[in-house]
Amino acid sequence: MNRSLTYNPFEVVTPAFIEMLLQHAHCYIVLQKFQYPGVAMNKGFMATAYTTLAQALSHLGELHQGEGKMLHLADKADQEKLLSLLDPSTGYQFFYSTTPDVTACKKLTQLYKLKVSNYIRSQLRMKNDGGYDVTLKVISGRFMAVITSGQQRKEVLFYEMIR
Repeated sequence: MNRSLTYNPFEVVTPAFIEMLLQHAHCYIVLQKFQYPGVAMNKGFMATAYTTLAQALSHLGELHQGEGKMLHLADKADQEKLLSLLDPSTGYQFFYSTTPDVTACKKLTQLYKLKVSNYIRSQLRMKNDGGYDVTLKVISGRFMAVITSGQQRKEVLFYEMIR
């Protein structure tokens, strides 16, 4: 599926974007696997940048084994490794892990409303306590749907709900 046929609210990582991160002293970057409609299997990655090694290591510690890795962009070898992977001929796609803005979240909610509703009813086993509230956010580089109903709360990978 071509990315232009789906809605992906995330910033595409480009060489210019990497340069901007470095200018703002965000020299540690955690790259992790990212699944989303329109992104080929095992070809999508979410990038999260940090100003300190401790922050990046903390994020890396939240990931499952083999889910991601950290690069130090101030190190020319790491920077060149990433820049070479950004070349479109590799087939890889990199996105930056910002939580989509309110407009993007509303668009995603509308676009995938039926799939999200079906997932909540069939998979979550949550009691409907006055309706369900779905909030989309990036948590440790993962695009998550946080579903609440009354005092109940569940976090699910958004991709699992919409695939």
